[in-house]
Amino acid sequence: CGPPAIPANAKVHTEKATDGSGGLKSARYDCDSGYELFGPDTIRCDPAKGWDRELPFCGTNVAYRKPVNQSSATRSGPAGFANDGKPGNQNPDGQECSETQKEVSPWWRVDLLTPEAVRVVRITTRGCCGHQPLQDLEIRVGNSSSDLQRNPLCAWYPGTVDEGTTKSFTCARPLVGQYVTVQLVGVESSLSLCEVEVFSNDEFSSDRCASPNLSVETVLTTFAKTCYEFHITRGESFEKARAVCKSHGGDLIHDFRGVTTDYIISELERRKTDLRTQLVWIGAQKEPGITSRTWKWVNGKQAAITRLVRRRTARRPDPERAISIPNANHALRTTADKFSRSPYTLGRPAECGIQS
Repeated sequence: CGPPAIPANAKVHTEKATDGSGGLKSARYDCDSGYELFGPDTIRCDPAKGWDRELPFCGTNVAYRKPVNQSSATRSGPAGFANDGKPGNQNPDGQECSETQKEVSPWWRVDLLTPEAVRVVRITTRGCCGHQPLQDLEIRVGNSSSDLQRNPLCAWYPGTVDEGTTKSFTCARPLVGQYVTVQLVGVESSLSLCEVEVFSNDEFSSDRCASPNLSVETVLTTFAKTCYEFHITRGESFEKARAVCKSHGGDLIHDFRGVTTDYIISELERRKTDLRTQLVWIGAQKEPGITSRTWKWVNGKQAAITRLVRRRTARRPDPERAISIPNANHALRTTADKFSRSPYTLGRPAECGIQS
């Protein structure tokens, strides 16, 4: 056979045939760093039929800490426990798994914020204590947030998923959708999920974005094929904050809108308990002049800025020195204002920002 096909985010290692034809007899695949391999890692050549038809799939989890919801909630099992990156099913006394109340056809849903090409959904179940096992499981992927049955079916599992196991479900074909739903259809039960991972090959992995000089405190994320860094650094001004980003080949986050704004807000919201303040450096500055009301991004484009009264604080930020993402709980500091403590940076290669 001639050279085999190479899936996205994969490398191939071939072995030559021994019949003197000069062709190839097998191909072994490895995924790029940060991607997981699903399916066969090796394919073989049949001289009459050609290469095996089934190719592996190299995907990265696009559901990690995205916004989630479920049909009902219990005090010990919020929906966010199912995509927090912790399997959570090993410790009987401290399991962190989502859990609904006992009801007919309970469901759990993750909002990927933008349509993704989904190939594999992997579920980890609760690991002990005689919890009701999952049965008649249905996974759907689509763009409807209100009508679950309207979204195309990725997988249906009529059997029972055992306690404390991890099981992968492969869609018959890639399904493009913003919402992924796990539901027990027609069953009166409680739905408990310790981890749900949604794999796509159409997104950057965090490893693909990593630069060699990142500090251990840096959090690296990806969204819509853009890398974002969240840094705790020593920057004390807009200029120093921007220098941190530029040293990693990027810039302060700028010119963002639509679903990117939703993503940034969700990232800041889930980190707010770990931050010393709610002020974030981004790539916008007010033009010089006492009466100026014009803000511009670091790329020169004009920025539409709204004012914000910081929630959960007693004082109001100076409106000349703070801007906001609409509906955010975070004032976004953008001028060379004095920092209170350590700043916080997000983004790379094209985006970056700093939080004080």
